[in-house]
Amino acid sequence: MKKWLGTILHMRVVRRAFLISLFSFLISHFSFLISKGYAQPMHHYSLGFTVNYGNAQHFTDTIPITFDEHRILFPVKIGGKEYHFLFDTGATQGAIFTGSRLPYIKEVGNVISFDINNRPDTVRVVQLPTFQLGGLTIDGYLATVIKSGLISRSYDGIIGFDLINKGLACKIDVENKRMILTDRKKFFAGEEGYEVKYKLQSFVPYVWVSPFMRHMDCALFDTGFRRLYTMNRESFQKHVYKSKQVAAQVEDRAIGQSTIGMHSVETADTVYFLALDRLKWDEFVFRNYHTITQEGSSHIGAELLDYGSVIINPFKKRMVFQPYNKSGVVRVDNQQFQMYIVPKNNRPTVGLIRQGSDAYKNGLRQGDTIIKVNGRDIPDITAFQQFGFVKGHTYTYTVRRTDGTVHQVQILK
Repeated sequence: MKKWLGTILHMRVVRRAFLISLFSFLISHFSFLISKGYAQPMHHYSLGFTVNYGNAQHFTDTIPITFDEHRILFPVKIGGKEYHFLFDTGATQGAIFTGSRLPYIKEVGNVISFDINNRPDTVRVVQLPTFQLGGLTIDGYLATVIKSGLISRSYDGIIGFDLINKGLACKIDVENKRMILTDRKKFFAGEEGYEVKYKLQSFVPYVWVSPFMRHMDCALFDTGFRRLYTMNRESFQKHVYKSKQVAAQVEDRAIGQSTIGMHSVETADTVYFLALDRLKWDEFVFRNYHTITQEGSSHIGAELLDYGSVIINPFKKRMVFQPYNKSGVVRVDNQQFQMYIVPKNNRPTVGLIRQGSDAYKNGLRQGDTIIKVNGRDIPDITAFQQFGFVKGHTYTYTVRRTDGTVHQVQILK
């Protein structure tokens, strides 16, 4: 009996020693992987940064902004040097770009980041140095590191909706080139306008708008997105089978891809070209708006700010649209989108083209890769984005077709 018990105790000691050795081995090798950059701890969404306005307990500050090609940009100072940041309500938190000139303090870990096409990617998270935004001092702010190359940009970094989720109400007023930020809960209480509720999904705001009579669509309010409105393809397909008046607002359709995200280009699929009789935000009506469907979420974008200012109240989760024309309706009367250039193998490629467009009539086809513009070599998508096109001018595109043949096409910008 004693011998049997001794054997069991010996086995337990051996097993315990083995488990301790295995655990030590795994820890040491995991530490090695982290030190070599092969693995990083996963970062979780955090509002741990601080916002201070001198020694004031409460504050209201007016930040100067520029509205450049439907982008809200404001100056940020780091170490006495000025940078330009995009205010992007569709981003959960801040971001900088690979190869950025922005300094950062330390690596925080990794995070799963979803772009406009709802495509995930594992990206690094870093902590930025203390910076000044107007009279505000922001410390401990985190930013993801986004791969450069897919999107054209004229700014150094991004401040996301976490600034609002921190408990700051804001008014974006591009007509007066300002954004008002405050931590006072009732500061905008007396302001009138067209109010909608918003809900947070993955820490960013979604609102309900009405693209068709008796139909509602849940759209991401995304100031990092330029157009007034695009509709999720699956959402549109659900609506179109319910009502003939929805189907009557389809101008055209094509197979292609148009939306470029931080990590991806949307998958080629059916794109519907829509001519909306009206788009409603609460009771405010945008008349005669042309748009398309896309793979990712429906979006209300920064073009909204052409027509009015927007107040975001995080305390009540409300947004108020204040039209500049003091009316309940505006005619948009925009032209329908005709074609989109997307990166494919880092080359500018026709992702979507509408049959009947001038570009199509002149010979441009989906899948064409642009290799020259006006005789100048275009080696990659960045060279195309930075070419310096002027609206109203005609350009000669030299394109390589999918069958390898080369053609020249006249394109009016």
